[in-house]
Amino acid sequence: MNPSAVIFDRDGVLAYFDIALATSFFQPLVSMSVYELFQQWQKWGQQVGFPATLEQEKVFFESFWKQLRQEFDLTDSQYREVSNCNYCDFMRPFPEVPEVLRELKRRGVAIGVLSNFSLASLDASLEAIGVRKWIDVACAATVIGYAKPQPESYLFVARLLQTTPETCLFFDDETPCVVGAEAVGMAAYLVDRKRSQDERASRIVHNLNAALDLFL
Repeated sequence: MNPSAVIFDRDGVLAYFDIALATSFFQPLVSMSVYELFQQWQKWGQQVGFPATLEQEKVFFESFWKQLRQEFDLTDSQYREVSNCNYCDFMRPFPEVPEVLRELKRRGVAIGVLSNFSLASLDASLEAIGVRKWIDVACAATVIGYAKPQPESYLFVARLLQTTPETCLFFDDETPCVVGAEAVGMAAYLVDRKRSQDERASRIVHNLNAALDLFL
C-alpha cells in the first residue's frame, strides 16, 4: 500500500534544544547547568504531575519557579527573568526540516507529529520553530494520555490523520519508538543524525531529506 501520511517525532527529528543558548541565559541566573535545571524540572513534574492543558502548564511553571526561588534563594531580579522565559525560545529546527515539510505538503502528504513531550504546548513549540503551518496534527503524550511505544499513541495519531497505520511512515530518533510503530503496521525509520548506528542496519536515515524519496 502506498504511503499517504507521515508522522514525525519532534526532538531529535524535527528540532533540537539549543543547549549553548540556554546555558548562556540560565547559568548566570540559577548557578546550575541546563542539565541540572532539567533534572529539577523533571523532579517537580513527578511530584506535582505534568500538565495536560495550557492552563495547567501555566500553573505548573509558576509553581516550579516559585519553589526554585525558595530552594536556591533567587533574588527578585533573577526570579523575574527565569519566570518570564519561554523554553520555545531555545528551540531550533534542523536545517532541512522546513523545506522537507513544505515539499511534503505540496505533494499532498498528511503530516503528523507524535511526541513524548511532557508539556501541553507542543503546538506552540512547532510555531516557534516555524513549521506548524505544514503540520496537520500534533500530539503530545501528556495531552492524549498515551506515550510511545504504546500502540494506542500511534493509532491515535493515525485516526486523526484519517488514515490507517499501513499507509503511514514514521520517523523517530529512539529505537523503542521505532519498534513500537512497526508493531502497529507502520513503515518506521530511525533518524540517526550522528551516524552512530551500523550502516548495514535497515531503515536508518541521517536526515529528513530521505522522507521525500519515499513520496515520489
